[in-house]
Amino acid sequence: MISFISAASIVLLLGYVLGRLSLDDNLSSTCKIMPGDAKWPSQKQWDVFNATIDGALIRTIPIGSPCHNPMFDVERCALVRSQWHTAKFHEQSSSSVMAALFANKSCDPFTDVDDQCVVGTYVQYAVNVSKPVHVIRTIQFVKEHNIRFVVRNTGHDYMGKSTGAGALAVWMHHIQDREWTVSYLSETYNGPAVKAYAGVTGEMLYEDAAQRGYAIVAGECPTVGFAGGYIQGGGHSVLASTYGLAADQALAFEVITTEGKFVQASPTMNSDLFWALSGGGGGTYGIVWSVTVKARVDMPVTLAQLSFTSSNISADTFWEAISAKDLFALGPVFAPGLDKAAVLGLTKPLRTKLNALCINYTFSTTSYSNIRSATLAADAMVGELQVSIYQFGGRLLPRSLWESNDTLASLLGVLKGIVDDGASILDVAIRPTLDAAGHPHNAVLPAWRESERLLLPILPWDDYASLEQMHLLAHKLTWDYGEPLRALTPDSGAYLNEADPAEPQWQTAFYGSNYNSLLKIKDKWDPSQLLYGATAVGGDRWVVQQDGRLCKA
Repeated sequence: MISFISAASIVLLLGYVLGRLSLDDNLSSTCKIMPGDAKWPSQKQWDVFNATIDGALIRTIPIGSPCHNPMFDVERCALVRSQWHTAKFHEQSSSSVMAALFANKSCDPFTDVDDQCVVGTYVQYAVNVSKPVHVIRTIQFVKEHNIRFVVRNTGHDYMGKSTGAGALAVWMHHIQDREWTVSYLSETYNGPAVKAYAGVTGEMLYEDAAQRGYAIVAGECPTVGFAGGYIQGGGHSVLASTYGLAADQALAFEVITTEGKFVQASPTMNSDLFWALSGGGGGTYGIVWSVTVKARVDMPVTLAQLSFTSSNISADTFWEAISAKDLFALGPVFAPGLDKAAVLGLTKPLRTKLNALCINYTFSTTSYSNIRSATLAADAMVGELQVSIYQFGGRLLPRSLWESNDTLASLLGVLKGIVDDGASILDVAIRPTLDAAGHPHNAVLPAWRESERLLLPILPWDDYASLEQMHLLAHKLTWDYGEPLRALTPDSGAYLNEADPAEPQWQTAFYGSNYNSLLKIKDKWDPSQLLYGATAVGGDRWVVQQDGRLCKA
């Protein structure tokens, strides 16, 4: 139900839109309307709409509002600031996001208390969805009034798809049912499976699976939704090198189309939609209500950690240590189905090289009886995920780079340049080959099948710095770090969920040779072009203006 607020808080709800002139008819035919426009729905119209969705409408009050006048509260603001980098804090919000770049410092808890608290780039309203008809009636309402439409779950999104200025969102977070079966039967698969609804997270599936003796290919971060952008974008996992990506496990989707229809998509029913949803990117073909995926038999896991630093050695020795072609230095090393002896064998070449270079290092191995206990232990090793403190780039590194000393030297030269410039690098060892995945027919980026590493250059997000300073760092990620990686790997690509939002050739980098086919499927299933993401298929048909308004390009 919509909550009513005092007149003093109107500035918060309308924010940056106060005083703006209404759009003329010509502009409104090419742009989505915004609060303050003459055609923006009246309060009565919002109330009538709310009645059709069982009172599920939520008006956005940014969670940073206790840090700004007129709603300033010392204790509440301190709590907000202390929790701001905690993923779970944002997960429970119908509007907040975990990527500071897309919050755009709207009602930011770290800006001055007298700075105007605006809704800004957050969605204006959200519908707390609990049944398909809520989605259908929301689609009807945004079409009738030409309002920007957003699909969101937890807000764990680094590419800006789960927010948008002036938007009405369907918030799928509380649709968390899971339906398990030991004998899913179709023309392409016979075995255990689970049907996960739109608000389910990977963490929930890990817990359920462990209790049943199964394992699921899912994300490790507790706030990663499963059925949305994660699996639709491919979805990497600690099990990806064993079974392929999450999208490779998909058996069927239930989808609400932008024409308001509830449809099934599988390899034998609406197969084009199934193909697109299985790796072709989220939030652009339809609103996924559920996905059914394969469940795998659980297995033991060995974790290993190895670390060393350059504190007591020369920089040249440090880089020589990590230049080995047989480098296996990922912490934690997650080795499903392998015992300690096998992991010791895999890491022996690296440990031998470190010993020869007289480098002191720490190394440990621990075995676990199942996937879930190992993922919990791995989470404890790396610590709690912090959000809104980084900006990411990203590139998939193909196995061909490790096939010669020359290409490996070129790679290390690029990495050294990035690190010497003050950036960090997150390196995920992953090999989701077609053989591992079982040769599925889906829209996963072909470059994934040749990948050896997912490499993410990282720069910090400073809560107290200006937007201009942070945009300069973003530019550095795109060009100073991204361009050398693109030049080194011209035939590769990037993981569309963990990449540079400003990737110059994103259509090729994120979708490869699948893009034109995906665009045709987008046009078939979303003929009104209601679904938008800047780097989603068809996203280049729109542009976000300076004030956040979404307009046709």
